[in-house]
Amino acid sequence: MEKYLFWGTFFFAYLINGITGFAGNIFAMPVGMATIGHEESIVVLNCTGFLASVLIAFTGIKHVVWKELAKMCVIMAIFMAIGAWINTIAPLSILSKVYGVAVLIIAIRGLFFNKNNKLLPDWLLYCILAIAGLIQGMFVSGGSFLAIYALQKIRDKEAFRATTTMTWVFLNGAYALYGIQGGSLGGDGLLTLAVCIPLLILSTWLGGLIQKRISQEQFVKFTYVLLTVIGCVLLIK
Repeated sequence: MEKYLFWGTFFFAYLINGITGFAGNIFAMPVGMATIGHEESIVVLNCTGFLASVLIAFTGIKHVVWKELAKMCVIMAIFMAIGAWINTIAPLSILSKVYGVAVLIIAIRGLFFNKNNKLLPDWLLYCILAIAGLIQGMFVSGGSFLAIYALQKIRDKEAFRATTTMTWVFLNGAYALYGIQGGSLGGDGLLTLAVCIPLLILSTWLGGLIQKRISQEQFVKFTYVLLTVIGCVLLIK
């Protein structure tokens, strides 16, 4: 029963991921921790995150903003390593609450206090990108902070979606290989992953159809609303 709950949540999470290019793991991870366990969730969701990113990114590769992609990958990779280390020494329950509060603050700012879409200063954006790496290393859920950075730097929705997902091609791929080599994906985990793959393909395809019918303004608003939901999920889980 627990695996079915995880698979159902996974399908919904990656439908959202197919629309926005991020946030799949942020919805799936809390349920995964409660059903299949923390370590198995990290490896399974890194693998599916990598596959989802490949499906999305290479269909829109012409829209990738390569300069921003390079900055995202380098900064996040450094702080992902730090986050993975923190993951071994700090209580995750406390860190997840801090994460939820931070996401809510940013989302509320975007919805109610940023009507002119005023840019954040670069130093703050780079701090947010570093936080994205830390959270990715600890929770496989750095997508919301990456989205905050990318929404400010990349205004076109196709370019936003393609560039953020290409980032996950590199980062999730590397993290998944690290977890597999470390032996975190056993026989039961392989079964979980095998069922997730067709769900991933279907949800990504449906998400792609939906996102083409959303206007630029609706897309940005939907993204900030989604961040609000994510923050609430992290606070109550």
